[in-house]
Amino acid sequence: MAISYRYHVGSLLAVFLALLLGVLIGIGLTSRPEEFEQTLAELQRKYGDLQKAHEQDTANLQQQLREQETVSKEAVAAVIAGRLPGKRVAIILNHDFGHDHFPDALRALVTQSGAVLTSTTTITRDFVTLPAEVKEKVERRLLLYPPPGTHIRSLIAEAFAKDLARGRPALVSELVGAGLLHPGAGSDYSKGVDAVIVVGGLASSAEGAADRIDLPFIDALLKERVRVVACESTAAQVSCIPTYESAGIPTVDNADTLAGRMSLVLALAGAEGNFGVKETADRLLPQVPPPGVR
Repeated sequence: MAISYRYHVGSLLAVFLALLLGVLIGIGLTSRPEEFEQTLAELQRKYGDLQKAHEQDTANLQQQLREQETVSKEAVAAVIAGRLPGKRVAIILNHDFGHDHFPDALRALVTQSGAVLTSTTTITRDFVTLPAEVKEKVERRLLLYPPPGTHIRSLIAEAFAKDLARGRPALVSELVGAGLLHPGAGSDYSKGVDAVIVVGGLASSAEGAADRIDLPFIDALLKERVRVVACESTAAQVSCIPTYESAGIPTVDNADTLAGRMSLVLALAGAEGNFGVKETADRLLPQVPPPGVR
């Protein structure tokens, strides 16, 4: 929540205009300079008093905001802490986030929830565009030849999902070697996972391929009985949430906020729905379980 100063600025401007009007009227009504000077001094004093009052109001609002933010952070931390004890969670980034700190915040969130972050994997630009030479290389190395009507991206995504769920690292290694996936530091694909966070939200529609990569990947994970939750930040220019909703999984469209982070953890723990602030959301937050209930 950010404080808007439009009201305060507007009020001060109105007072200033009123003072100016008073001065002009005073000039027109009096011929004695000393009376005009007294009137002007009184108006200036009143203006100063009003300005001080506005400054004090603003300071009070800022203090209230700081207190509310502190309470909110503590409350969310209490809900999140230990919510997913021992769960093995993988994060999949559906495009390269570059220097964006959003993925780092999600990794920290997984750890805070008590879960084990097994891997962070980025779907690369070559996977999205799949140039002819890359496509031929992958087909030869993996012997993946899609039937008519099926794109090879989808076959690769499905195969990756199955091996991620079962803890089989050989295919992932091949896909990394082919330049289709980029593993984050410390990623371990040798053990299966309980849940996967799919992170979307694009700067442009050409940046990802949610329908041909993300959806087949999600469908394959669901068949493996892996919990899947999709999310993005409020700043996403192109939302992937409608595509993820079509897969029937929980979604969070504001995972860069306190409310969104809490929603994401509760969704991983079992809450169903589409949470956040965008038009695709059903409501802002999941229902928080009573104390002692995980």
